[in-house]
Amino acid sequence: ELVWNIAELSSLFERRTNVDGFLEDVVNRVADHLESDVCSIYLIDGTGRLVLRATRGLDPGSVGTVSLALGEGITGTAVKELRPIRAGSASRNPNFKLIPRTGEERYMSLLAVPIRRGLNRIGALVVQHRRADAFSREDTRALQAIAGQLAATLENAELMMELHHAPESDRHDVPPALRFTCQRASDGIAIGRVRRFDSDGLLGERSALPASDGGDQEEVFLSAVRRTEEQLETIHQELEERLSDMAGLIFGSHLLMLRDEEFSGRMLAAVREGRSAEDAVRTVVRDYVELLGASANARTREMTHDVRDLGSRLLRNLGDESDATGELAGRVAVADELLPSELVRLAAERAEGVILTGGGATAHLTILARSLELPAVIIRDHLDAVPEDELVVVDGTEGVIHVAPGEAVLARYQAARAAHRVERAAVPRGPALTADGTAIELLANVNILHDAEVAGRAGAQGIGLYRSEFPFLVRNDFPSEEEQYQIYRSVMERVPDGPMVLRTLDVGGDKLMNEEQGREANPFLGQRGIRFSLAHAELFEDQLRAMLRAGEGRDLRILLPMVSSVDELDRTRELVGRILRDLAEEGLPHHPTPGVGVMIEVPSAVECVEDFARRSDFLSIGSNDLVMYMLAVDRANEQVEPLYRPLHPAILRALARVMDAGRRHGRPVSICGEAGAAPAMLRFLVGIGLRTVSADPLRLSRVRDRAASFTVAEAESFARSMLAADSIVGVEKVVRAEGLA
Repeated sequence: ELVWNIAELSSLFERRTNVDGFLEDVVNRVADHLESDVCSIYLIDGTGRLVLRATRGLDPGSVGTVSLALGEGITGTAVKELRPIRAGSASRNPNFKLIPRTGEERYMSLLAVPIRRGLNRIGALVVQHRRADAFSREDTRALQAIAGQLAATLENAELMMELHHAPESDRHDVPPALRFTCQRASDGIAIGRVRRFDSDGLLGERSALPASDGGDQEEVFLSAVRRTEEQLETIHQELEERLSDMAGLIFGSHLLMLRDEEFSGRMLAAVREGRSAEDAVRTVVRDYVELLGASANARTREMTHDVRDLGSRLLRNLGDESDATGELAGRVAVADELLPSELVRLAAERAEGVILTGGGATAHLTILARSLELPAVIIRDHLDAVPEDELVVVDGTEGVIHVAPGEAVLARYQAARAAHRVERAAVPRGPALTADGTAIELLANVNILHDAEVAGRAGAQGIGLYRSEFPFLVRNDFPSEEEQYQIYRSVMERVPDGPMVLRTLDVGGDKLMNEEQGREANPFLGQRGIRFSLAHAELFEDQLRAMLRAGEGRDLRILLPMVSSVDELDRTRELVGRILRDLAEEGLPHHPTPGVGVMIEVPSAVECVEDFARRSDFLSIGSNDLVMYMLAVDRANEQVEPLYRPLHPAILRALARVMDAGRRHGRPVSICGEAGAAPAMLRFLVGIGLRTVSADPLRLSRVRDRAASFTVAEAESFARSMLAADSIVGVEKVVRAEGLA
């Protein structure tokens, strides 16, 4: 077995004085291991092309001169689609393209494996043989394992070589490690300069305003107000197009406040009394913050964030510092914590990404960041010394921050980001297909309206989970029935066909809305999900009415979160029945026979799954919470996060039990948690009979690729081996044997 540890890789570096020499060692060792006639390494350059950097077997003169675009030839296709391609007769493969000047025509078999780190495509490892069908499935797994071992090293090979071979006199000038590992929150790559927020989420106040004569201050202030109003209108209009379900909840309130005579009028009066414009703005903002912050009403207290944000924008405009939409474009925001509404503001102002340094990363905040396509990570230490305006790269997929990256690292991430954007092109609507052609229904998890649009481009067959709480969380209040109806209807219009699974409000745990909804001693075991809804019947009725009205003419399914007993299901069914009668009497269009299902995400639901399968119309596995509650592990807690293991024997057996109950009672079962898109878990789920997966829209392409890598028979065999394991170590051994670790 070919295994390289850190010490062995370091010894390879010590024997070579440049990257090319190191790569030569790699191809020679791999070729010997797999007994292949050819081994080649391609690496992505700054333009995003695959360049042949080392080879054994092809024409040495082609090194550095031969390049491929992503998707070009078998190798380019393997890297673009992030999957290995094994061709027993390369020339007959539909992706085959003869690479001139290499002597490649002499070789029949070809096996290409992408080298990647998260979303960062690094290159490809390719072996070839004169004999047809020379490479087996085991060879594919071996080459994948080798590529995985090399990925991190090749990503930083040039930097490491420089460190190893720098003259001793220069060693003290080499900066300390500027690469920090951190907790992942939202996939993607952000490249930008640091902009710090203070603990309140307000941009750091930097008083660098130009001096002005006293007589100019009124015009300076009025000009800043006009500029601020233009910015807010521009952002509001753009947000209305991109995120219409949230636009009016945020910047509309800022516009109203700006136009309020009591707010801006007090500032103008202070200026006319002889105060500077800057001092007038700061004084009035401070007074409002103190006044609102002393309120007994939690919603009123939270308005202090809006006041601070508006005041900060006015101050920047007094100094003429910002552009048409603010000063966050091209920036990476660094903050202790953020409100959901503040996160939306960052997206509206085209921030690149977010680094959270405190404890404010709730599950819903990270989910919202994904929906807004804002790369985000969480790190508790290290960044205090990073200065404002320093260039950083944030890899939200891998969980890495690069501070002051060198040209090579920056070029690689720029290429990876460009390739990721290409991936977002529209694909035909349809299921994922296993290698033997079995269809896996692909639905999308939707949090905000923008997700529904992305789901349509990603080829989703419908919505498998609409998290209805986001309009509640962003405004920290309860939208009316009519407001909810308009939001749900807009979501459905973006995905015109297929199932529409709307989950009722899920707040509680780390999803609490504000203090008035209750700060509980143990919120994860408190009033959340269906408990909250049943305890607030009027709010629950408004939501159900809006859902039933919006679902007219669609395959509407209402999903209940955190259900622990059939009693909660029965009570909800009774309420739905009464609302249906009311809507019919009122003559309002609505869906007359919606499906009502439950989420399986707590141990009692697993224990009572037979009862749920008999009484509900469908079942949906919420793997995120199911793993947390069954293993008693809070994945947001750094001390126990490594114990959060979806591939735990107890979880695997629970999933199989749920599938068996659904099959016996003829109830469809889907999964909507993150685990459903993971390679090993997807194969296991298909093996136990699952045929519907709901995932974040940007992850649907990965599900397609992974499903195509196995047959149902292989998945069933894999599932049997997984279920036979009686320990985590045993499960991991099965996973490694399949090359899925």
